[in-house]
Amino acid sequence: MQSLPIVFVVLLAAVSTMAFFTEEQHDIAKSLVEACRGEVSGELPEDFATRMRQGDLTLDSETSKCTIQCMFAKVGFTDADGVANRAVLITKLSKGNPTEKAEKFADVCEKNEGDSKCDKAFSLYQCYHKNKAIFD
Repeated sequence: MQSLPIVFVVLLAAVSTMAFFTEEQHDIAKSLVEACRGEVSGELPEDFATRMRQGDLTLDSETSKCTIQCMFAKVGFTDADGVANRAVLITKLSKGNPTEKAEKFADVCEKNEGDSKCDKAFSLYQCYHKNKAIFD
C-alpha cells in the first residue's frame, strides 16, 4: 500500500475544506472501507466513508472504530495494537503538506490512547479532526 501517500488526510478531511484531493484518492479511501468491511464484523452505516471523510465523530460504534483501525493499520498509521506510527504519519502527510505541519500534527496526535486498538485508532481520528487547522 505504498501508493497511499496522503490517504490519512483523504480519509479524515472534509471534502469542502481540503480541495487538493483527487477522485483517485477518494476512491482509495472507499476501497479501504470495503476491504475492512470484510475483516470487521458488525454493521457500518451505508455512508460510512463519506461521514468519516467529513469528520463525523459520532462514528463511535465498536464496528466503526474497528473499521477505522483496520484502515489505519493497512496504510501504516497505526500498528496492530492501534498505536500511532509517528514516522509514517510524518512521511505520508508530508507528501501533501509542508513537513513542519505534518510534524506538528504528529506532536499533537501521536499519543493516541484507549483501552483497545480500536479505541486508540478512534482517538487518532478524533485528534485529527480536533486539530485539522494545523493543515490550513
